[in-house]
Amino acid sequence: EDGEAPRGSSAQCWEAAVAFFSRSGLPKDLLKRVWETADRDRKGHLTRSEFVLAARLVALAQVGMRANVEQLVAYKQRFPVPKFELPENIYTDDFDITEAEKAIKHEYDAVSGEWRRTLINVIVERAPFAEGAMRSAYHMRDLTASGESSRFVAKMAKAGCTSAVQYFDDVKMQIEARRWAQEFNQKGVPKRVDFIAAYVIELADRPNRPICGVERFVPGEYVKYNNNWSWSDERRNTPQAFSHFTWEASGHTLLVCDIQGVADMYTDPQIHSITGKGYGQGNLGLRGITTFVDSHTCNHICKFLKLPAKRSKQAANQGTMVQAPPVRNNFGTRALGSG
Repeated sequence: EDGEAPRGSSAQCWEAAVAFFSRSGLPKDLLKRVWETADRDRKGHLTRSEFVLAARLVALAQVGMRANVEQLVAYKQRFPVPKFELPENIYTDDFDITEAEKAIKHEYDAVSGEWRRTLINVIVERAPFAEGAMRSAYHMRDLTASGESSRFVAKMAKAGCTSAVQYFDDVKMQIEARRWAQEFNQKGVPKRVDFIAAYVIELADRPNRPICGVERFVPGEYVKYNNNWSWSDERRNTPQAFSHFTWEASGHTLLVCDIQGVADMYTDPQIHSITGKGYGQGNLGLRGITTFVDSHTCNHICKFLKLPAKRSKQAANQGTMVQAPPVRNNFGTRALGSG
């Protein structure tokens, strides 16, 4: 460090190396000798093998030994790991991991129809921020992400209310519903929809390894747009048209309903299938589909998608409407109304 620094790109490497090796806590004159030993050709930068040599010389010095090649060759014990302290004041976030715990993350792939699992670390707040009849909702941080991307909601069943299988069914439904949302959006609808990405975690450090359903935290007002039977809020066109679309687009094999969430970012859907199999206890089969479809009133979005008419809804009422002729924009059409 006391000698003349290299120029150009080598100078940048030199400065980076000085900053890095200074975090070893060793005297500058010793670090200079380490550098000169490793950079034998006086290039002003280190190759991979030369960097490894420098790091090992630093490790020797940190355990009180001489930092030279002769000592390195003569060293026969398990080699010490070099220690480099993090620079101070580089982070402003609160990274408190005292409450961290291991969790097995289970994710469903709708394309392959297979589950995959990984090990992650999470922090689940001790007190729930919301409660329903069967589950409590907790703020959770996934420590494999940072910032807003680390914020999630963990839904944990109250004693005896939900089986482990139900969590996996719910996530599978949400991921499959998301695939239908992508098809819906490809039709150029005025308002795009989506389902929050969801997965299952198994809290491996806790007794009995409890299961939670997890999804990304989305701020905003939570609204229900239809249920899994005959009710729908006809002030919104897009959610009702989406449910109708899934019935037609699936070739009359299933229907996605129980649409709810923040704006058009949905969560916790229900899927009815004509066989009545899969998709949890809320799958009411053909009876549920028939009841929902018979109570559905087609709106402007249904007409835009050219879906077979189910009753009719006056064009002058509320909700998203499509003008004719359509005017192209970022979504494919010009829309009016609240959606």
